[in-house]
Amino acid sequence: MLWKSIAILSVVLLCYTFLSATVFHYLEQPNEILVKERTRDFHMEFLRNFSCLKTGDLEIFVERVTAAYDMGVVATANKTSETNWDFASAFLFTTTIISTIGYGNIAPTTLAGQAFCIFCALCGIPLSAVFLAAMGQKLRYPITKLQERIVTSRSHRVLRCVKVCLCVVLGSTLFILLPSVLFSVVEGWHYGVSVYYTVITLTTIGFGDYVAGQQAMPYRHLYRAVAAVWVVLGLAWVALLISEMTGDINDKIVKKEKKCSTKHVDEQDELQMKPLES
Repeated sequence: MLWKSIAILSVVLLCYTFLSATVFHYLEQPNEILVKERTRDFHMEFLRNFSCLKTGDLEIFVERVTAAYDMGVVATANKTSETNWDFASAFLFTTTIISTIGYGNIAPTTLAGQAFCIFCALCGIPLSAVFLAAMGQKLRYPITKLQERIVTSRSHRVLRCVKVCLCVVLGSTLFILLPSVLFSVVEGWHYGVSVYYTVITLTTIGFGDYVAGQQAMPYRHLYRAVAAVWVVLGLAWVALLISEMTGDINDKIVKKEKKCSTKHVDEQDELQMKPLES
């Protein structure tokens, strides 16, 4: 039964991935082509307006600005980006390492920093996984209490379904919808963009196209520290949600293992009894 379930899930996942890739292809490629055309036109117009500037010099300038931006540095004549390596920012960066989010907007550039990043990831990721699992168990307690108040059914499936629904509703409200309001106000993002950012972060996808606390603002250090705490609590909720949603499959595996173990013990007992009977 388990292998049949895995086969069905594999087919469903493959179809889901194929259809999602098709949607992304038709949604994003036209905009990418438009941006390329506009950038090329701007490039040519710029060279026509400033004919004294050589094409090669412009290419070098663009490459250096792009390289600096990839390192998280925005520096122009009238604007300089905030440091990415103050303690609060480094704390948030470490959180993205051990939680496997990895925004990619900044990364260590020194050899010593890269070496320590390896050490930090190898030691921190297992520790973080254990901590998030423990936090998920703590979050399960109030949800279970609320579920007992709402539902009195003794059906295991009904109770699990209600618990999963409560996890989704309460967790989405506390860790996605409400934080998105804060990000919209502080960062100036559209609310939809804020929801997109919170979901991409808490699912550890972490594209890095939007990162909280990049802009200069009052209390930036405190803001980034709070964002790190939100990440930890949100990931604990995601771990709890996954655990609850896969509970039925885990129960089936345990039951099957117990059944096989009992059958094996019975067979051993029968083999031991045969010499006595003879």
